[in-house]
Amino acid sequence: MRVNLSVAMVAMVNNTKNSSPNDSFQVVECPNLIQYDPEDGQKKDEGFKGEQYNWDSKAQGIILGSFFYGYIITQLPGGILSERFGGKWLYGGGCLVTAVFSLLTPLAASLGTGAFITVRILEGLGEGVTFPAVNMMISRWSPRVERSRISTIIFTGSQIGNVIAMPISGVLSSTDLLGGWPSVFYVFGAFGCVWFLFWCIFVYENPSQHPSISKEELLYIEQNKEEKPKTKVSIPWKDIFTSLPMWACIIAHIGHNFGFLILLTEMPTYLSGILHFDIKANGLLSALPYIVQAICAWLASFLADRLRKSGRMSITTIRKICNSIGLFGPAICLLGVTMSGCRPDLIVALLSLSLALNGFIYSGFNVTHVDMSPDLAGECNPDSS
Repeated sequence: MRVNLSVAMVAMVNNTKNSSPNDSFQVVECPNLIQYDPEDGQKKDEGFKGEQYNWDSKAQGIILGSFFYGYIITQLPGGILSERFGGKWLYGGGCLVTAVFSLLTPLAASLGTGAFITVRILEGLGEGVTFPAVNMMISRWSPRVERSRISTIIFTGSQIGNVIAMPISGVLSSTDLLGGWPSVFYVFGAFGCVWFLFWCIFVYENPSQHPSISKEELLYIEQNKEEKPKTKVSIPWKDIFTSLPMWACIIAHIGHNFGFLILLTEMPTYLSGILHFDIKANGLLSALPYIVQAICAWLASFLADRLRKSGRMSITTIRKICNSIGLFGPAICLLGVTMSGCRPDLIVALLSLSLALNGFIYSGFNVTHVDMSPDLAGECNPDSS
């Protein structure tokens, strides 16, 4: 639900209308890649279904980014609320809010750009509490020597979601089902609501509350967690915001999110407007980098936990190595994209390699705040960057 608009946007925009004078898409990039109908020499009909809107590239950027306006607002409150109400209900409720507003997205788009942006901001408000809530649950459920793997498996779930959502969004946008592109939001919104029911039934806040956990597993989890304070501590805000390691974690997260979220939201538009892939191929190619990212992230997390368990490296060294690979590697690949010209195969390969290397961050800064302060993992979550 966070990313399907990126693919649906390709179908929602009427690119045959004249753009504004300042529209960067007015100049056709890589014209040699445009596919034409061999019979009449005209550009192939990409088969978009549903109403189309005359949004220029600036308006598209604002709409795609509006989700994150709401997303950033609820990050820190999400950590505080997860301490008070627990991660289960906060995470589930946040996803339910996003699902409901996803169902309202086609209506909002028909009412105008302002209504559409408002709904996307409200979706972001709901989604913003999810990462702090998950971090809280990770700190309660994960043995410390397995934290890299558990955290990576959980957080790469969002990348697996991209792998599923993007191709399906491309297919739905080119069919007559429920009006074409509106079906993207109806289908995923409906699944989100159904998912919430299963979440309520099967998920528990703490290992001790789970009715079917074995005594051996519960004992193993409890024995391999950090010692919890005997009395409830107040949140040391001053210590948090004057901690150099904490600021290092925040800065790393800002650097990662800046690049990652731009790719996440803009890649389908780039593949369509610059490399001229049709919407079905666009969805598949947009998903490909996230497949290799998830695989690489799992392998990196397994290696990180093995190194931690062996004692050959300190946990700080392991996190720094993983983080460096996960941030500098993609930067080099993206520089390669800028020098690749109009070679789509090479560009897609470089984008895939960049996200594969980016998978190392799940064993880097992404779990570092849980390492530093497991009892305040929700508050120390720096995803608000």
